[in-house]
Amino acid sequence: MNFRNIAFLMAFFLVQVFYAQSGPMLPELPAKGRSMQNIIPTNWKILSKASGDLNGDGYKDIVFAIESPIEKKYVYKDSSDSDTLHINPRILGIYFGKRNGKFKKVLQSNAFIINQNTPTMEEPFKGLQILPNGELQIDFYIWPCRECTTWSSHEYIFRFQNRAFELVEYKESAAQRVSGEEMNYSIDFQNKTLKMITETRNEDDEREYKETLQKFELDHLKTIQSLGKPFEWEFQQLRI
Repeated sequence: MNFRNIAFLMAFFLVQVFYAQSGPMLPELPAKGRSMQNIIPTNWKILSKASGDLNGDGYKDIVFAIESPIEKKYVYKDSSDSDTLHINPRILGIYFGKRNGKFKKVLQSNAFIINQNTPTMEEPFKGLQILPNGELQIDFYIWPCRECTTWSSHEYIFRFQNRAFELVEYKESAAQRVSGEEMNYSIDFQNKTLKMITETRNEDDEREYKETLQKFELDHLKTIQSLGKPFEWEFQQLRI
């Protein structure tokens, strides 16, 4: 199986995640707050959180991913069997720290922190962090099932500029269990370059590497809001 097919399969497993964020309207996070504790709705679970200076003003900002305590169920059916998928709505929140010690809401996304979309799928969300340079990194890991022979990791890096969190870098690493093939993509959206590293085994079971670098054109950078959900944007034959 080539890695274009792997990318397609990942899209297949993830493009239907609409039900993970559908249903009852999610709460609107408060516009301001003194701390994360009085911003997050009662009984919501913190999946990941980070603090740091996202906008370069010298004040501590906070970002968090939270999950609703109200369980949602979805009866998942395939051609031969059915199962119940237990999913809870999730929210990504970003707040900038202010001089008065309060936090002001900058962004709320009810879609970007995806959940499982089949009963056999591993937890896809692996956390977030604020990097030393102030960029926001959000990580996912896609393994559709224990018996599946392909898996992949995905790293989104956003920078606050032009009054939005713009996607400045994306990294993907995909592996194939049977063949041992690996494909690594690194996209620099600021400099408009895509680096691809392919790792395969030859007939003597030795590792072989091939690296390519290509330029591309892009009129506007994507943002957290314009992306909507991960893996819905088709770019350079990848789902981002």
